[in-house]
Amino acid sequence: MFKVIDLSKKGKNYQVIVKNSDKEKTFLVSEDLVIEYRLVTGKEFDQRQMDKLLEEINRDAIYQKVLKYALFKPRTKKEIFVYLDKLKIEKFGYYITKLEKVKLLNDDLYAKNYIDDAINFKKIGPRKISEDLKLKGIQEEKIVLYLESYNQATIYDNIKYNLEKKMKSISNKTFLQAKKVLINFLLNKGFDYNDINYQINNSLDLINKYVDESKIIKKEIIYLQEKYHKKEQKLPLKQYLIQKLLAKGYQYNIIKEYLEGSNK
Repeated sequence: MFKVIDLSKKGKNYQVIVKNSDKEKTFLVSEDLVIEYRLVTGKEFDQRQMDKLLEEINRDAIYQKVLKYALFKPRTKKEIFVYLDKLKIEKFGYYITKLEKVKLLNDDLYAKNYIDDAINFKKIGPRKISEDLKLKGIQEEKIVLYLESYNQATIYDNIKYNLEKKMKSISNKTFLQAKKVLINFLLNKGFDYNDINYQINNSLDLINKYVDESKIIKKEIIYLQEKYHKKEQKLPLKQYLIQKLLAKGYQYNIIKEYLEGSNK
């Protein structure tokens, strides 16, 4: 026979010492198992009951790992499946059911909360939200349904928020380079190109506020003049400079001012 000779609290779990003849074994078990098997001091088990308890202890140990993983932050079913697979667990049902019972696994609620956080705090675009949720195993029809809360006005507001956040990084660029940087940045944030283009066109004054081509064009003109004189060019110098500066993204009015000497 096997007999429980000691039961003591160990953090959130319990340490159980079981004796069989002269041999003692120590197990760490959850409160659930203590209650289910009435693991009080003096409790006795035969071999069959002990084998069953050992099976439950092993399964419970895995569940405690899964529970800790699920409590760290919200998870989807797919994420739990992947985690269990890493633990080389073949039968997922027991663990999924237990997590659902304690309200730690709900893909519908996960999708709703994720989208709400993505819109109001992360301020990312619908495409990135959709891609992220698909990777987490959320069904596309659910994503489409819950994304209906992301209205056009909020999309524009979030694009503007991200634009303003990115402005400091474009101060040393030409106007065209700055637009490309902003467009690529917003595309990576998951916004649609047409929405980005619309909002950028409505934010040209803001972009011009941060982009000062007059600070960098002088150096560029000096460099191009030296390059022009080192090699034979078919175009007149002024036409050559205009062509090269436009290709680099400078605005024509800035080019014209400097070439005419108004800002020298």
